Amino acid sequence: MSRLLSICIPTYNRVGRLAKLLGRIAREIEAAGEEVAVLVSDNASDDGTEDLLSFAAVAHPWLTVHRQPENLGATANIRWLMEHAPETDYVWGFGDDDLMMEGSLRKVLKLLRDERPAWLHLPHVFVNGDGTTAGSSPAPGAVRRYATAGEMWRAQHQWLTFMSASVASREGILEAARAIPTRNAYFPLLWLFRAGLDGPCVIAGEHLVQGSTEISWADRSHRILTLDFTSLYDDGLHAGLSPEDFGASLDGLYADGFGFGQWTQVPIERLAGVVDCFPQSSALRDYLWRIARSKGCREVLPTLDAAARVIGADIEADELVRLGEAAFSAGDATGALELFARATRRMPTNLHAWNDLVVVAHSLGMPDVHEPVESALFVDPDDGTARVNRAAVRLQAGDRAGAHADLAHVLERDPEDRDAGRLMALAFPQSAGADTQDQTPAEPAAARGG
Repeated sequence: MSRLLSICIPTYNRVGRLAKLLGRIAREIEAAGEEVAVLVSDNASDDGTEDLLSFAAVAHPWLTVHRQPENLGATANIRWLMEHAPETDYVWGFGDDDLMMEGSLRKVLKLLRDERPAWLHLPHVFVNGDGTTAGSSPAPGAVRRYATAGEMWRAQHQWLTFMSASVASREGILEAARAIPTRNAYFPLLWLFRAGLDGPCVIAGEHLVQGSTEISWADRSHRILTLDFTSLYDDGLHAGLSPEDFGASLDGLYADGFGFGQWTQVPIERLAGVVDCFPQSSALRDYLWRIARSKGCREVLPTLDAAARVIGADIEADELVRLGEAAFSAGDATGALELFARATRRMPTNLHAWNDLVVVAHSLGMPDVHEPVESALFVDPDDGTARVNRAAVRLQAGDRAGAHADLAHVLERDPEDRDAGRLMALAFPQSAGADTQDQTPAEPAAARGG
């Protein structure tokens, strides 16, 4: 009869952390009162790891040690571990800088026996070097069961990428490691997903693993947190998820602006390609808009426009504009402002929403309406309403030359534009060539809507 579980640990130059982990495992095995196999593969460390493991292997009969003749890289070293994992029902890949929480091994063993999952995921916390908690994955409070890996991804999404928080059937993970020769930095997740593809998949009810926030790939985070993560679908998750499911799950990672800085370091065309494939991600649509605005890159606007239409955000934005205009007509300028702002967030290429936002912001005496004006002109540099609004803003700021240029631009394209003509007549009567006494223009700072 095979043993139930083996713990496979890849390591490289973390002798101090590895010693702490092995000490914790020794106590956990003793407390659990069961035989658990542990295999460590040293990726040719040169910091004393070899001596530590030689001593530990003598002291602990459950420990087997292998030293690579040279540094193979993380992927190859972990692949070696999967190929040579002890003959057990399950394999728990564990990072050398992470820790099991006290009593977790006994609970994991019980879950494996009771549930017999293809993939068991463990809620976890992340801890800084000073011992403070930096965040945690959701802990449901009770065991959660999912029929397939796709169902579990839809519930947990990016939390499943943490290797030390997953246990999988040895047979499933070995087959996956052989079948998926990927360079994606999230390759353990791809193997786990394939191993649990047909389920059953289980999530423990409580936090059982402590992860370190110290990462060795900070210099590559701009690629890993962007292109590698969004490539997970093509690299393997498509076997159990629809494009719509994966697209909607992306906001789990890119929440509250997370990853924005990394996306600014990626060619904007690559981000546009991701938005085109997965328009369901409101965060990535927002990132694409913000980066495009900052770089003056109008070429991606058709992608943003199409993405909004695919998910029906254009209809939602139009309805928000309608409600905002009704609120403004009823005297609720503050409510209208929020509705127009929501419309621009749902569909930043909605020119009508930006122009209406300028009108309401001006009516409320807001000091800076420059941003919505410039956003409108970014969507359409020739829009007469936006140009007249910017002329009014420029006049208020004392930029008469800029205001004149905007108004002249509008009148050149549409000599009959009444608002442009009135503002030109008021501010530049000689240029307008008109008798201002016959005009009834608005104040220079007034704005007009879409």
